[in-house]
Amino acid sequence: MGDGFQAELVVHFLKGAMLFGKRMKVNFSKHPTITAAPDTHEYQNSNLNRFYRNAVKNYRYCCSPTKMIHFSFLPQDITEEEIVAHLEEHGAKVNTKLFEVNGKKQALIMFETEEQATEALVCKHATTIDWSVIRISFSQLQTI
Repeated sequence: MGDGFQAELVVHFLKGAMLFGKRMKVNFSKHPTITAAPDTHEYQNSNLNRFYRNAVKNYRYCCSPTKMIHFSFLPQDITEEEIVAHLEEHGAKVNTKLFEVNGKKQALIMFETEEQATEALVCKHATTIDWSVIRISFSQLQTI
């Protein structure tokens, strides 16, 4: 994480979350630095890092895993059916909503469980749909 506060957010919101049938154990590292391995990905200065710019604004959207995920950076011509198909292996969807904000397509997808939504986020965040790199985050909304 970029700083100690971001690390505290991760521990606070992800400790105990279910992922792939197991409860996550998230704690602070005793190591002050990371030794990069060949398969290590650096996101500190990436535009996929939600805290890279306007960090303070984004902190208010942090939350524990929920049943609802929010898609942004979607292709303009995407349909709800295409979004559901993109997530098909991650469990049953209860509801979906496709909408625009400031001319940009976004979507909300509600799963039956928080674990299904978490797995969809982990597996599909930063993937590509029609040459658009999508972003997924948990939504604090309870209904669509």
